[in-house]
Amino acid sequence: MSDSDQWDRLLRLALASDARPEEQLNRDIMNRYKEKSKTRSPYIKRFSIGVLVAVCTLVISVSAFAAIKLISSQQIAEHMREELLAEAFTSSDAVEINESVVSKGYEITLHGIVSGAGLQGLKNPSSELSPEKTYAVVSIAKADGSPMPTANDPEYSEVPFFVSPLIKGLKPWQYNLASMHGAYSESVTDGIMYRIIECDEVQKFADKGAYLAVIGGTSFFSIDAITYDEKSGEMSVRTDYQGVAVLFDLPLDKSKADSAKADAYLRELMKPEATDGDAVAEMARKTVQWKNKFSEGKGTTIPGSVQKVTYDEQGRINYKYGDWNIIIPPDRLPEGQTGDIPIQFSEREDGKVMVLVFTVEDNGDITGKVVEIEL
Repeated sequence: MSDSDQWDRLLRLALASDARPEEQLNRDIMNRYKEKSKTRSPYIKRFSIGVLVAVCTLVISVSAFAAIKLISSQQIAEHMREELLAEAFTSSDAVEINESVVSKGYEITLHGIVSGAGLQGLKNPSSELSPEKTYAVVSIAKADGSPMPTANDPEYSEVPFFVSPLIKGLKPWQYNLASMHGAYSESVTDGIMYRIIECDEVQKFADKGAYLAVIGGTSFFSIDAITYDEKSGEMSVRTDYQGVAVLFDLPLDKSKADSAKADAYLRELMKPEATDGDAVAEMARKTVQWKNKFSEGKGTTIPGSVQKVTYDEQGRINYKYGDWNIIIPPDRLPEGQTGDIPIQFSEREDGKVMVLVFTVEDNGDITGKVVEIEL
């Protein structure tokens, strides 16, 4: 089993029961999962700050779209510079929905959905978009018209959102975006948050039916927000939930259901693994080991990786080298700290461990470099 598959299985285990894990462990596992997913899905933009720090989301600046509320899935994908996905949303397999619901002071809109089959007719096919994936576009806006916070705002991380397909008849705490190899990209434009999610293709479950859930106040599925009827397989929003909770019925084409493929997928997805419990402890052990090795100075700087960071028009720190593509606001760095600061650890498929390091000088200058840790 590959290292990335082990992390996928670890995350599924963490979400496999009604019991909610301790929040710090949730964040640790999710951050490690996103790091490992990066090499599988280059389409998704992820900007992490260390193994144990929350993900930082890209905020695309407003240009020609200023003062325009984006409507179609194609427009949103184009604005987020996902040209192939934008083209997929013009295919016959794409479904434009544009359904909105107001919940707890937020207007949630499901713009559209397309499965990878919609890419088959593209003039420039790319491995970045997979026929085995489903893509959906959602926007989140404040109902009173005030802007959604950007990554530079202190309140940005105070109200997280979990957006995920849920399959009717399947326990939602087991089968959701996290366990279905999901990820997302996000931007805040003109005060509106736009999110594109991807996960394993859901069209094969069309005979069962599916929802698209948007839950506020959490980065994971919450049984406090959505109820599940074990007998009927139906789900509904809990009226006593204090945060945003919305369920959209996904208009799946039942003629494209594939029960045999769906059953095989479910067997593989939740295949029991005797060593899953040990993997949690192993992850924590490795993280401590990497940090200790780095603090001891046991590492080799990768030639060519040493370069001054740049800053974009919003004042955010930019560093790019190889697979590393980091964009973070300066206030995400420890205030007043100088010298070498580890930003992100990454364990490669070949077992090598790399760490992205920002070196902060007394005058405020920042240089980035990638260091291979000697284990």
